[in-house]
Amino acid sequence: MEASIKKIILATDFSGISKDAGSHALLLAHTFKAELKALHVFDPSGWNHPSHYYIASDGVAEGLEEAIQLGKNALKELADSFDLEVETIFTEGDPGHEIVRVAEELNADLIVLGTHGYAGWKRFTIGSVAELVVRHAPCAVLTIRPKGK
Repeated sequence: MEASIKKIILATDFSGISKDAGSHALLLAHTFKAELKALHVFDPSGWNHPSHYYIASDGVAEGLEEAIQLGKNALKELADSFDLEVETIFTEGDPGHEIVRVAEELNADLIVLGTHGYAGWKRFTIGSVAELVVRHAPCAVLTIRPKGK
C-alpha cells in the first residue's frame, strides 16, 4: 500500500508556532500537490483572553461577534498569504475535538499543527490540543515544536 497525501489541514491559532506549522504545511502541499485547508477553531469559552487577533485597532474586541469577525479576517489573511489556493474553515467549539471532527468529515490525509511545548502543571491546567489531536485523529498528524524547545 502506497501512502498518499491529497488533503492537508493546517490547524492554526495564529501564534508564532502556528506560522511555522503553516510553512511546513505549504511545503508539503506543494511537494505532494495536495489540497491545503486552513482551519481555525474559535473557542467561545475563552474569547476574551488576550490573543493577538482579538485586538482591534482601537483595543480588545468588545464583544463575541467582533472577536469572531476578527478571527475570520485573520484566517482569510493567512490563506491569502500562501502562494496556493487555500480553503478556509472557521468553526467554533473545543479546539482539539473540532480539529479531529473536521479531519474526519473531510477525510483528511494529514493534519499539521503547532504545539506550544507546555510541560508539567501548565500542560495540565491549559491542556494540550496537539496531544488530543495526535491521540484521536483519523489520519497522520505532524506537530511542529517551537524552536529551541
